[in-house]
Amino acid sequence: MSLFKPYTSTTAPNPAAVTEFDILKASHEFLRDDAEGKGKTSWNDQLATKYYNSLYREFAICDLKHYKSGNFALRWRTESEVLGGIGDTSCANTRCEHHRPSASDLSTLELPFTYEEHGRQKEALVKIVLCPRCVRKLMWKRRHDKRDGKEKKGDRVASIERRHRRSRSRSPRA
Repeated sequence: MSLFKPYTSTTAPNPAAVTEFDILKASHEFLRDDAEGKGKTSWNDQLATKYYNSLYREFAICDLKHYKSGNFALRWRTESEVLGGIGDTSCANTRCEHHRPSASDLSTLELPFTYEEHGRQKEALVKIVLCPRCVRKLMWKRRHDKRDGKEKKGDRVASIERRHRRSRSRSPRA
């Protein structure tokens, strides 16, 4: 019996290397405070700050994929998006057909955006540019909750009466 095993490694395999992208994901912040950044001098924080400074923070890009649940994603624009006019002269929703620059009627909205970052609740005002269809998507949850809230408060009878008034049938009302 031989102690030597051919075609095997004698050293332990290297653990998975940490990439710059992993470091950036761990230390990135949607909004940074200048006062906080002065005291941090680690390489990870410098990398995150450098990436943050390269973003264009006038307008944001959004993803309204889960608009019916009231959730949407926001991120700042990159240089290529700024040069292409995306999110400023076109709809900022990534899933919109008007995402390409066009002359359609766009609305600029300033949203109070609440998010959680590193276990802390944060709030910011963010500007986005949307087409009318995406504005309706953005406001869908609010309108839907408002409508359901009215019915829950006892206006159910009033809504039934309104439906009967609009009805063309001549059936007797109960």
